[in-house]
Amino acid sequence: MKVQTYKGTTVKDALKQVREAHGPDAVILETRQKDDGRRTWTEVSVAPSNTDLSKVKPLFSNPKPVGGRYGASAYARQQDGEPLSTAAANEQRRQVLDSGEAIDGELKALRREISRVTTLHTPKVDPVDQALRTFGRSFERGLEETRDLLRALLSETRAQSTMDFSPSQARLYNLLTHNGVEDLLAEELVRGLDAQGEGDNPLDLRRQRAERLLSKVVTAAPLATRRGRQVVGFFGPTGVGKTTTIAKVAADASIRYGRKVGLITTDTYRIAAVEQLAAYAEILDLTIEVARDRDELAKKLKTMKRCDMVLVDSAGRNPKDDSAVAEMADAISPDLVPTRLLCTAAGTNPRTLAEVLRAFKPVGVSELVITKMDECVGHGSMLNAHLRTGYPLTYFTTGQRVPEDIEAASAERLVRLVLEQWVV
Repeated sequence: MKVQTYKGTTVKDALKQVREAHGPDAVILETRQKDDGRRTWTEVSVAPSNTDLSKVKPLFSNPKPVGGRYGASAYARQQDGEPLSTAAANEQRRQVLDSGEAIDGELKALRREISRVTTLHTPKVDPVDQALRTFGRSFERGLEETRDLLRALLSETRAQSTMDFSPSQARLYNLLTHNGVEDLLAEELVRGLDAQGEGDNPLDLRRQRAERLLSKVVTAAPLATRRGRQVVGFFGPTGVGKTTTIAKVAADASIRYGRKVGLITTDTYRIAAVEQLAAYAEILDLTIEVARDRDELAKKLKTMKRCDMVLVDSAGRNPKDDSAVAEMADAISPDLVPTRLLCTAAGTNPRTLAEVLRAFKPVGVSELVITKMDECVGHGSMLNAHLRTGYPLTYFTTGQRVPEDIEAASAERLVRLVLEQWVV
């Protein structure tokens, strides 16, 4: 018997050569996958179509006969119409069950072997190397803390020498700027404090600084606690969480205070914006309407006359696009929506925050909502927004959960966040 081998990049290529050379009746003896480290190929060994099959060595020397419901013999019996006796059928079922148990046993043995081999090849941890790695991480962390301390000391020294601050004033100035308060605002706050009493109790000195800041922070009452019918619009740049904030305010007003709340969205620009607010409305069993322009908004507000509170969601606008902000302000005018809240993210850097406040001033906002406080590291930007605009703080949002992650704005909480890590 003459065996010929054909090579191809894939099995399909090799079989194509076999068909071209020997036709469809060639006897395929073996298929192999080869690899020399640079490339891979497939080899197919065949015998001519006139080969005596009795001389071909079988793949298994003693193949197990298939006497069950499967295989060529079972197929032949079906074709011949040979009926199976009850005893034969029971024997077939027993063989199938036995073979299934045998396969399960082999799989378990294979899993044990894989686990054993994996354990053998698990790299051993060198305790010395592990100790060195731990020491290295601790050393790097210590260096970073030392750098921060030196940077703080240099900043305090510079503040004392160039700004004529006392040591405690310089320390406070450094803390405020470290937590995100603008340099000019931090200097203004520190100069307004008493430099006297340096030798007093440090706790008294700390309390004096906190009380001075507390006197500057103004907050507004939560919407649900105000008397009369409230029509409130939420404005702000894209991505600050206006829609989620509206859902939280609506849930708080309807569940805790029993107010009848209606929702109106004018955000038909953002994909799925309407669906998002509609999903909250369905969960809270609230009325929701969509207004595409000023006229539609006026009509929808009339249909919600029985609502104690109507919350209007606006589309997020780029602070650099003054025309888009002006168009939105005209569509949601103050005569339709008298109470207007500006939403800003707590982690917004001072320059971006200043641009947002400038851009949305024509909208006529009168209160601030600080969002995403849980994502913020330095909370000084919140103080920047409040003191630069004079707008009272109404809400802080602290996460994505509705309605849990919202709280009424508190001067004590803001001062505590801005003065965190303060050590006299």
